[in-house]
Amino acid sequence: MGHRRGEGRRQAALFPVMLDELVSEDSLVRVVDAWVASLELKALGFGKAQAQVLGAPPYDPADLLKLYIWGYLSAVRSSRALERECRRNVECMWLLGRLAPDHKTIAEFRRTNTHALVAACAVFVQFARTQRLIAGNTVAIDGSKIRAVASRKAVMDQQALGEQARHNAQQIEQYLQMLDAQDRQDSAGDARAQDVRRALQRLQGQQAQVQKSLERLQQGRGQTAVRGEPQAQVMVQAGNRVPAYNLQTAVESQSHMIVAHDVTNEANDQRQLQPMAQAASRALGEPVIAVADAGYANGEQIANLGDEGITTFVAVKRAVNTQAGGTLYERSAFTYDTQSDSFACPVGKTLARKQLHSKDKLVIYAARPQDCGACANKAQCTTAAQRFVSRHLYEDALQANAQRMAERAEMMQLRKQTVEHPFADLKHLMLGNARLLMRGLDGARSELTIAVLAYNLKRAFNIKGAAWMRTALQG
Repeated sequence: MGHRRGEGRRQAALFPVMLDELVSEDSLVRVVDAWVASLELKALGFGKAQAQVLGAPPYDPADLLKLYIWGYLSAVRSSRALERECRRNVECMWLLGRLAPDHKTIAEFRRTNTHALVAACAVFVQFARTQRLIAGNTVAIDGSKIRAVASRKAVMDQQALGEQARHNAQQIEQYLQMLDAQDRQDSAGDARAQDVRRALQRLQGQQAQVQKSLERLQQGRGQTAVRGEPQAQVMVQAGNRVPAYNLQTAVESQSHMIVAHDVTNEANDQRQLQPMAQAASRALGEPVIAVADAGYANGEQIANLGDEGITTFVAVKRAVNTQAGGTLYERSAFTYDTQSDSFACPVGKTLARKQLHSKDKLVIYAARPQDCGACANKAQCTTAAQRFVSRHLYEDALQANAQRMAERAEMMQLRKQTVEHPFADLKHLMLGNARLLMRGLDGARSELTIAVLAYNLKRAFNIKGAAWMRTALQG
C-alpha cells in the first residue's frame, strides 16, 4: 500500500477555500480582531485614524495594531518578520484581509504611536474591570530588567567617552576642511560634497550625544554611559552588566492581569513604589493594597501612600548593630519620646537630636559623653565615647508597615505567586529572551506596552475562552 499523497500544486479547485474557513471559531486571533474593532482609535490618539480625502490612502491603524498584537502573541516582533508573515501565515492573512504592508510602514506605526498604545492598554484594563475579570484590589508590584538595543560593547566610562569625543572632533575638522577645499573648487553642489555634508551632520549629532553623556558623568551622575543609546542605563541582568531598561508592573493578585505598567531607566526600584501604586489605584478606581519586596522600601513613599488610603506591605530590611561582633544594644533597646524628640537609653539617660542626614532621611541622636563615660553598662552599649542612635524621618510609617508585615506574613508569598507569571510570559514567550528592537525610553515603552497588551488579552482569553470574549467585546 502506498503513502498518502496531497493534491497537485497546479490542480485547480472548483470551489476555492475561503480564508474564514481556515481559522477556527475558538482561535485567539478572532478575539484580537473583535477587540481592536471595538476601539475608538482616533480618540485614543492613533495617527492616520481619520481617512484622507486626497492622496494615496494610508493603512488603517486598526490593521497595524492587530498585526502587532498578533505578532507579539506569536513571538514575531520585527517589522521585516511581520511583513513576511503577512504573505504566508493564514491567521495573519485572515486578520488583515490579505493586506501586506511593507516593513517601513509597520515599523513607523510602532515608532509614532507610543502614547496611543499606552492608552489602548489602559482601555483593555477597563474592559476587564467592567466584565469582572479584574475584581480585587490587591496588586503585587515588581520590576524586571529588559535588555536595550545597545550591546555591552557600547558601555563607556568617562575616559573612553573623552577619547571618543576627541576622535569625533578630529573627524569633524577633517570633514570641514574637505568642504572648504570643495568650496574653493566650485564643487559645493556635486554629489561628493553632499555625501560629506550628510556624514558631517551625522557625526555632529553623535558628538552632541557624547558631550552630553560626558557632562553627566563629570557631574557625578553615574559612572558609565551607553554609546548610541544615551537613555539606556547599565543594569545587572542575569549576573551581567548590560544596557537595559526597567519594566515596572502592578499585577492584580486574583486575575494575574497587569493593571498598570511603566518603563524607566532607573536601575533600582527605590522610587517606583508610589507611582506604581498610584497608577494601579487610578486603573482600578479605588485605593489598592500594594505588595512589594525590599527593593521598594522607601519610608517617604510608604508614608505618602498611607495618607492617600493606599495600604502597603513592603519587606523592609532594617540595619542591625554589628559593632563589637553584634553584642551591643540594638536600637530597639532605646525608647523614643515624641514630645521631646529624643531617645532614652536602657538606663534612662537622654539621647538628644544632633543632626539630620537629608540624603538618607535619617535623624541622628547622641548621648552626652559624660553620661556614657560614667555608665556601668557602657561595654554593652558602645565602643565609642558616646552612643549614637538613628531614626528615619518616616519611622512611624515604616513601623506601621512592619507591623502589617508581621501580622500578614503570607503577603510575600502572594507577591511571589502573582508577579513571576506575567514576567515569564513577557520575557520568555513574547520577547524570546532577546533585546528590545527600538532605542530610547519611548521605543522601549512602545514595545513593552504591546507586550503587556498582548499578555492581558491572552490572559483574559485563557480565563473566559473565545466565545465569551467575542460576545463581551461585541456587546
